[in-house]
Amino acid sequence: MYAELELEISSDLLTYRNSSNLQGVIMETIPEEYAALLHQGHMNPYSQFLLTEQERKRWFIRTLNKEAYENLLLPMKKLDEFSLKSGQISARITERTERFSSEDDLVKEFFDDDGPHNLEIRFLSPTAFKKDGRYVIYPDLKLIYGSLTRRFNTVSEAFDMTDPEMLEQLVSHSQITRYYLRTVRFPLEGVSVAGFTGTLGLYIHGADALARYARMLFRFGQFSGVGIKTGMGMGAIQLAEQGDSK
Repeated sequence: MYAELELEISSDLLTYRNSSNLQGVIMETIPEEYAALLHQGHMNPYSQFLLTEQERKRWFIRTLNKEAYENLLLPMKKLDEFSLKSGQISARITERTERFSSEDDLVKEFFDDDGPHNLEIRFLSPTAFKKDGRYVIYPDLKLIYGSLTRRFNTVSEAFDMTDPEMLEQLVSHSQITRYYLRTVRFPLEGVSVAGFTGTLGLYIHGADALARYARMLFRFGQFSGVGIKTGMGMGAIQLAEQGDSK
């Protein structure tokens, strides 16, 4: 069960730079026992980010299983207002929208619909990865696919994508055809991390099955996020299919 809660927010001062503080709002709102459980885990069953478009501010919170939905999304759905930075920033929730999907939906699409070989991936919030103890602030396909497959495998009941050969096939058959990216600093507690936002075009060469796998992973990634700090507001993506022409 995948779920998304979109909260329309009224606040003059709130920006994406406060995204890591929004995770604190979540932890203060949900049951204390579940918050403690999340702190112990290595892979968050949720992601969140703030999207600002002109004057409109929307906070997206997404969960990957029923337990996270019941213990995290349902309590957040009841939230009417909150404050950050010891009351310096106040925010009011003016509208709520819920959306649902599931692994069954992904499986049905995988088997029923041809895989589009052209994909457009939009990185909506600063995205970065960590490799050999260092931050990677550009779209490395192996790191992107690796992050998505690890997250997918933690919740999937129908697919096992732990095969290293499958990961290599996805990487070697995916070609970056265009990009419009920029570097953005993402503030954390006392420090900031560089990441990238923007649009990436991919062409999936070879068998249709590879295009289907890629689509399924990026479709899942819309709920899980990709890369580091997805629970703090980084790594939000959106998939836009482009068809089959190269």
